[in-house]
Amino acid sequence: MHAMQIVEWGKPLEPREYPDPQPEGTQVLVKVEACGVCHSDLHIHDGYFDFGNGRKLELAKLGLTLPHTLGHEIVGEVVAVGPQAQGARVGDKRLVYPWIGCGACEFCQRGEELLCQSMRSLGTRTNGGYADHVASSRPILPP
Repeated sequence: MHAMQIVEWGKPLEPREYPDPQPEGTQVLVKVEACGVCHSDLHIHDGYFDFGNGRKLELAKLGLTLPHTLGHEIVGEVVAVGPQAQGARVGDKRLVYPWIGCGACEFCQRGEELLCQSMRSLGTRTNGGYADHVASSRPILPP
């Protein structure tokens, strides 16, 4: 798998090669056809969110490690599915739902994954769509 990654905060993305991910459990493997560039990607690339007045939220202090693959606005084709995956078949074109919570906390249980304190979201907490492939363990939506 080819990925463009942050290897140093604020520096140009660098190409890296990895084995293609293999979907497990409920995961679906998507061959990325396009991935948007969101304003949050720019902040993550810099390594911090600037709140003004000298206040910064530094991502390394939150546990985001490098190298990291950006991209949470992902669309592509399903190329493999895990044994427990539902709702997608090989060949389907899909938008990838990136906001992945822990699945166990009260927020996730209520379907409010964006409030989860243990997020695993694609492109922001885990590697995302600036790559050939991305594996998602959450539902994926038709485009």
